[in-house]
Order: sequence, then C-alpha cells, then structure tokens
Amino acid sequence: MQPSEKDVELAKILVDHSLSIKPKEKVLITVSEAGMALGKAVYLEVLKRGAYPMFDIEATGTGYTFYNNANEWQISYVPEEVIKTKIKWADAYVRIYTENNSRELSQIDPDKIAKRSKLLRPLMDPMIDSDRWILTEYPTDGTAQEAGVSTEWLREFYFNACLVDYKKMEKDLKGLEKIMDKGSEIHVRGKMTDLYVNIKGRLAQACYGERNIPDGECFLAPVTDGVNGEVYFDLPTLAYGTEVSGIHLEFRDGKVINAKAERGEAQLLKMLETDPGAKYLGEFAIGANFNIKRAMLNTLFDEKIGGTIHMALGRAYREARGGGENESAIHWDIVKDMRLPGSVLTIDGVEVLKEGKLLI
Repeated sequence: MQPSEKDVELAKILVDHSLSIKPKEKVLITVSEAGMALGKAVYLEVLKRGAYPMFDIEATGTGYTFYNNANEWQISYVPEEVIKTKIKWADAYVRIYTENNSRELSQIDPDKIAKRSKLLRPLMDPMIDSDRWILTEYPTDGTAQEAGVSTEWLREFYFNACLVDYKKMEKDLKGLEKIMDKGSEIHVRGKMTDLYVNIKGRLAQACYGERNIPDGECFLAPVTDGVNGEVYFDLPTLAYGTEVSGIHLEFRDGKVINAKAERGEAQLLKMLETDPGAKYLGEFAIGANFNIKRAMLNTLFDEKIGGTIHMALGRAYREARGGGENESAIHWDIVKDMRLPGSVLTIDGVEVLKEGKLLI
C-alpha cells in the first residue's frame, strides 16, 4: 500500500512536530501491514531528515491464538532482552497501531491477560516515561465496522481529526493548563455524578500532538487519596475485548469502593482487581479536540472529544507535568460526556466546562 498525500502530511507532523527528529537519530517504527501506508511515509520522512529508521513489524490477529494455546510457562515468559534492546537502541519511537478485531480477546480469561500485562508493562516503562514517543491508530475495516461506519468515512474522520493546527491547539490549551496548575479542587456535576478531585500541587499537561495523534486534551494526576464522590461514564469502552458501558464508580479517599456497569460489569470488576493501584485514578483530563464530535468506541479518539472529560484507573505518568505516583499494570481511560444538559466542571468554584463548552 502506497502512502496518500494525507499520509505524507501526517507523517511530517509525526516526525517534525511530535518528535523533532534530528540527523543521526535512530527511530523505531512499530507498525502492522494494515498501517504500512503511513509507516512508509514516516520511514521516508525520517530518512529525509538524516536520521535512521527501523521497522518493528507487529503481527495482528495473533492474540487469541497465543492466549488460547499458550501454557503457563509461555504466558509467564517475556523476551526481556529483545524488548530492552529495541527500546535502548532507539532515540524516538513511532507506533502506528491497527485493530482488525477489537473483540479478539473477548473469550479469553481476563486473568491470563492481566498476568501477562503485569510482566510486560515494566519493560515498556522506559519508553513511556521518555519524552520521545508518538502513538496513532490507523483506520482499518475492523475499526470502521466496530464504529458502525464505512471505511471511507472513517478515513476521512481520521485525517480530519489528525490534521489540525497543533500550534493553535497548543496556544489554546496552555490557558487551560495554567488554570489547572493553580487549582486545588475539581468538582464535576452531572448525570449520577457529584465528584470532588483534589489536584492541589499537581501540574497539568496540555497535549497538542506530542504523544498521541489525534490529540487535544489537558490532563493531570489527581492526588491519589483525594478523590471522593460518585461519577457516571456515559460513553462505552472496551476492557480485554469486551464492551463495558454505563459505568458508575463511587470513590472514598481516592479508592473505588463501589463499581457497577450496565453492561460488562464482570469485566469492570476484573480490571479493578488487577492490582491495588487499579482502584485509584492515575489521570483526570478534559478533552478539547472539537473536530472529533462522536464516540467511536475507541479510546484514542473518544477521550479527545471536545467537551468531554476522562479519567484513567491505574498507573499515573511519571513526568513532572501530568505525573503522579500511582502504580498499576493498567492505565484504563473511561470517558464522560459533559456536553449533556446540566453537566458542569468547576475548579475552585469557577466554571471551566459547562455543557460541552470550555469557558476559558
């Protein structure tokens, strides 16, 4: 598959805006065959900047085969030296993720997946904690089908969401970042929601295409024991390939003490039992990409919808901005639609987000 003009345009954003690739740097490009059009475009742009690109080809559609057939030793074994070598080799990382079947693991015991995640996640932390990685999810027939749209429509949606003026987005979100930096408490009100989030002393991170494409959010890590109240998440999400929707969580001193879901409740409870940190929030964020208007059952897009908020159960990032101390093998983002009537977010009593509109 050859790159289109839009693939080339997006590749330039990834290489220049997101990663600022310099001559003689080494760039690891993780991609599957379905995302190779963009992968080839990134490869060429890296070469043009005098850097050295290397493909890390990712096989898709093998998850079910592995978990359904692997024995206990195979589940527990990870090629540490291979993973560590790749991460150590590269100066910057591009991951072009593709999903042919988001329900591939829905019939696999979540305990198997969680066990392996606990082993793999620490090996990936050096890359995640660095400031030189970018992730995008390239559209496929499978993701289009999951979203209930045509592949052609999804491609147009994808490039419209990704090819935005990130310099303008940066300017707009820096104002929100300052407000969150100075704040002590976030209060969220809405459907089945009355939640207080302690953010005193935390620094927010405005996101404008340096880690995710598409992008458009401002996030921070709440004080770990400073979340109290209840929250209802209007938008569905996936947990180990199973749809979970209508999630309602109750927090006390940062910890989830009660959890329900209208659909997929068993999976929700499994996620919360991953490890002790899975019951605490590692992230609180406001979505601000107003080119994304509808949910796709895809977190990378849904969490950026302008006028929404999302929270991540589990691991907090380690950066000074946006970072915290919560540890977990998961980082599971769940989205709440604040565009609904009566939805309000205040910071220290001042309205910042009301019924989907940013008031900054």
